[in-house]
Amino acid sequence: MRFGICLPNNQGVVHVRDLMDLAVEAEAMGFASVWTSEHLFHSSYVAERLGAAPYHEALTVLIAVASVTNSVRLGTSVLVLPWHHPVRLAKTIASLDDLSRGRVDLGIGVGVTRDEYENLGVDFERRGAITDEMLAALRELWTADVPQHSGEFFRFSGLRCEPKPTQAPLPIFVGGNSPAAFRRLRAFGQAWHPLSISVDELSAVIDERGLAGSFAIRPRLVVQFRDEATPERAPAGRKTMRGTAEELRSMVALYEHAGVDQLILDPGTGDLQKFRQAMRSIEKELT
Repeated sequence: MRFGICLPNNQGVVHVRDLMDLAVEAEAMGFASVWTSEHLFHSSYVAERLGAAPYHEALTVLIAVASVTNSVRLGTSVLVLPWHHPVRLAKTIASLDDLSRGRVDLGIGVGVTRDEYENLGVDFERRGAITDEMLAALRELWTADVPQHSGEFFRFSGLRCEPKPTQAPLPIFVGGNSPAAFRRLRAFGQAWHPLSISVDELSAVIDERGLAGSFAIRPRLVVQFRDEATPERAPAGRKTMRGTAEELRSMVALYEHAGVDQLILDPGTGDLQKFRQAMRSIEKELT
């Protein structure tokens, strides 16, 4: 099992430079990947968590991280596709893939914050359809010499769009576990990237959807090391990796047996000292 770590760009860390330093340390410690999250406004639960503290822009942070790392992969967990224009996003991701020498994993989702959609002037009720069209447009922009697309939301034709990503295909990690998410995974994705899912739930979905052997399975889970065990909830039923080191090792083994090759772990804190301690505990106890 390999591990990724969610950088706390969403946790009120004041300076991007501190996030860059954490990524450099994660690479040196052997983490396989680092991930950033996306919200554009402090909406609903984001406002409750952060108040006036910053939520740094996901791709800006990864561009900065790409410039100071060499091997760790760079992921988004996740970009909310309806908040973007496909041409600008295609160019940004392709340029980041070039800068990083082919290390980008593009995690995508539809988002759930209605107030954020309203403030961006994007139709919340049509977010699934916009996401589907975005994915089709991105694929066209990344593969065609002169891309052509005519859809309900976006249209372009007759002009080149360069550069193309270094990776072909650039990995798409599809978030969510709705029927629509699995349709997107089969049409456009290379990996399934569920959030806060127990081993029992994960195994059931893999069997029901026939995902084994077809897609990488890389869930994102909150991680917290505790001194005392939590016997009332079996490891296979937990949606978060909260427990003793022994319990968490048991969970890692269960996820690996279910077909997971990398766990994306989120310490869930903007306290730099606590974040570094979480990375050290993962390195010491789980690797």
